[in-house]
Amino acid sequence: MKKLRNKWQTFGQHLHNVHREAKKIGFWGILSLLFQDLFCGRSVWQWLYLIALSSVPLILEFSQTQAQHDWVGLLASWTGIVCVILVAEGRASNYLFGAINSAIYLIMAFNATFYGEVLTTAYFFIMQPIGLYTWLSNRINDQGNVEESHFEAKALRLVDWLKYLALTAIIWIGMGFAYQSIHSARPFRDSVTDATNGVGQLLMTRLYREQWIFWIATNLFSIYLWWGSNIQIQGMYWVYTLNSLVGWYQWTKAVKTPKTNG
Repeated sequence: MKKLRNKWQTFGQHLHNVHREAKKIGFWGILSLLFQDLFCGRSVWQWLYLIALSSVPLILEFSQTQAQHDWVGLLASWTGIVCVILVAEGRASNYLFGAINSAIYLIMAFNATFYGEVLTTAYFFIMQPIGLYTWLSNRINDQGNVEESHFEAKALRLVDWLKYLALTAIIWIGMGFAYQSIHSARPFRDSVTDATNGVGQLLMTRLYREQWIFWIATNLFSIYLWWGSNIQIQGMYWVYTLNSLVGWYQWTKAVKTPKTNG
């Protein structure tokens, strides 16, 4: 009980610090920070990478011979790709694009009666402000000031691996039985990505590099599910897979190493 009370007090203090910092710099200061986070500190290679991958939805959309364009689907795909690229770069502004992507995809999934996707996407949408708070709190409370586009990743220990793998199995089996209860045609296959997405988002919020392993698993399984069905969805997940590999490399470089006495 005492431990829980201390955690709650710490959360309250950290939240107060984030609010104080935001109030101090004001609305335009926040917009300035957002602009800096989006556009500053990116190398030529990173700009080319961002432009190339974010162009994929446009190429797929306008290379198809169709009477009407799917502007909503295009925006959902584009914001999703930009979001995962910003995550790989360790930029807190990824949560802005993640919120837009989740909101659009949530409506699309609901209209299509893909209720499993609705549940997962609702979780993503809720996690966006929580994740943004966590990133800002780490930056303000742990480092004393706001640093532009700076982050330090963490690596899972063996005991953490066992914990998150167990959580993955629980979500997979639990959601599988839930889908089975509503007579889903493929309950335990549909619940695979619920598990990998859910745990991946938790690891992302807590700044663990191993999130990328769960994203890769999600993307590859999603490609399998959509194989031969929808070329645009397949293309999006191929882009996600490529970016996940880049993200793993970049976050591995950013993992905090123990300090040694020189």
